[in-house]
Amino acid sequence: MRLLCATDLSSRADRALRRAGTLARDMQAELVLLSVVDDDQPARLVESERREVSILLAELSGAMHELQGLAPRLRVEAGDAFDAIIRVAEAEQADLIVMGEHRKRLLRDMFVGTTIERVMRQGQRPVLMVKMPPERPYRRVLAAMDLSDPAAYALRTAHRLGLLEGADLTVFHALEPTPGRGVMMLADVPDEAIQAHIHDVATERRAELTRFLQDMNLGMGPSLPKMVLEEGPPAPALRRAVARVSPDLVVVGTRGRGALGRLVIGSVAEEALRTLDCDVLAVPPAP
Repeated sequence: MRLLCATDLSSRADRALRRAGTLARDMQAELVLLSVVDDDQPARLVESERREVSILLAELSGAMHELQGLAPRLRVEAGDAFDAIIRVAEAEQADLIVMGEHRKRLLRDMFVGTTIERVMRQGQRPVLMVKMPPERPYRRVLAAMDLSDPAAYALRTAHRLGLLEGADLTVFHALEPTPGRGVMMLADVPDEAIQAHIHDVATERRAELTRFLQDMNLGMGPSLPKMVLEEGPPAPALRRAVARVSPDLVVVGTRGRGALGRLVIGSVAEEALRTLDCDVLAVPPAP
């Protein structure tokens, strides 16, 4: 197992470093620390910054060895951050990329996306975005599940990485919008009948979800995860589910690939990355 932690050495990145160290120790995985120097500047400044970053990474490595018994390998690259992260992740065959929140650049983020979103769109590796202080292993995990192969693969990946070990797993599913509800409202069907219809749809979907999880065979024994079904579009439904469950980690599968072969980030993954306060594991489709 190999983890790649990409850091810009800011205070925001400290949580990602600590989480990556904890995961590497618990998984007995190799840890690679990566920092990227912007090459859009004179060559002498690039080299000067590379030296400074190398010194800082070495200090971090020493602290991690002292506190966690780790000996991470260090890499300093020059270029665009997202491109370097993808390139190094492939070269290292990383099982997981760990990142923290980056410096906000509002106009750039608006038009091209954040670094982590760009890594997700063009990369092939699972990405763990760390937002919370890593005070303990993940105890409550919420997995978004829409009965699709990408969603199933995301949950299997979380299991393979050991992120579900000892955690209370809840599966979230959005009922969007309940079939027939609009027609029934226009026809002045009594509210009691509409609610009964919604209940029937939810019961049927819960049964489908149960069969889907059983077929996944996650090796969790005879018991299945708890289920949370929320009516409405997936993104706002996810917010409500997070408010109910208060997870440490949300697991989402990204949607698939568009005509150019690039990853299309679904509304649930984008909502999770941009607005949730908990950590997010975003998993691209199976290769």
